[in-house]
Amino acid sequence: MMFNSIASGTRTACRRAIDRFAQEEKGAVLVELSLVAPFLLLLSAGVFEFSNILHTRLLIEAGVEDAARYLARCPRSSWTDCIISAKNLAVSGTIDGTGDARVANWTSDAVAVSPSAACTDTGTLCFATTDDSGTELYRSNSNMVMVVQVSTSFDYVGTGLWSYLGFGALTITASHEERVLGS
Repeated sequence: MMFNSIASGTRTACRRAIDRFAQEEKGAVLVELSLVAPFLLLLSAGVFEFSNILHTRLLIEAGVEDAARYLARCPRSSWTDCIISAKNLAVSGTIDGTGDARVANWTSDAVAVSPSAACTDTGTLCFATTDDSGTELYRSNSNMVMVVQVSTSFDYVGTGLWSYLGFGALTITASHEERVLGS
């Protein structure tokens, strides 16, 4: 009989604790936060990663455009030296290559210049100023018009979220063409 009254008292105490817990709302915010926080953190990290990818792409495009503009105004007599300087300009922002890299791990070896020599025959980026009938196609003081193309391909590393989510390797490519004005 005493045992039944102890068990009954324990059940009553447990029931009161459960009723009090069921009516309490202070812990609801904590539960909601624990459910939503991982998604908010993932969303925030995704925004940061996407912004970093976009920033890297813009820096690479700016470097390629700077190099093409530099080459377009470079004299053809020193074309080989100009290509080296243009590659340095693309990567570091200086023609001697002493500045900090615009993008970490981007090297001048990844920058391609085409054509790599002055034009002598019509080709992919070299055009005759007149057609076969003598009609003027391009205004120039020579018989050839040269267009220089600077391009690059860069493997993006970033913060690692991109690869963690299973998207694989991301390669950023950029190219820019300019008509060569140098003589």
